[in-house]
Amino acid sequence: MKIVCIIFLIVLIAACNSNPSPIASTDSAYKTVVPQTALVNAENYVGILPCADCEGIDVSLQLNRDSSFIMDSFYKGTRGDSADNHLKEIGSWSLHGADTLYLINTNSHLTKYLKKNSTLTQLDGDGKVITGPLASMFILHKK
Repeated sequence: MKIVCIIFLIVLIAACNSNPSPIASTDSAYKTVVPQTALVNAENYVGILPCADCEGIDVSLQLNRDSSFIMDSFYKGTRGDSADNHLKEIGSWSLHGADTLYLINTNSHLTKYLKKNSTLTQLDGDGKVITGPLASMFILHKK
């Protein structure tokens, strides 16, 4: 029994004295790498988008930190059931390049926006800025 204790003690001392390039807890190997993104915190945008058969679409867009979004749209000045005037979409967002935001809803519909300091400008189907007399109405402002 004495021999077993001595062998155990020798192994324990040898293990404590070995120096296999220790890594301190402050070493970068222990740090979590968080990808840099322009949207660090949740952001909210609001605006009134043009509408072909109503007074306008009152939009509230919430971009969440987990890359999900919630968009509430209220069609102003329409007739009928008020439930028909309200649309709530959910989905995911991603930032492409430095300034193009993609929103993909649960029906896989893609909407693109140009992200500037405090605005989101809706882009057309080809990913280009909408031009013409209504162009300024396709802008959502940061809340």
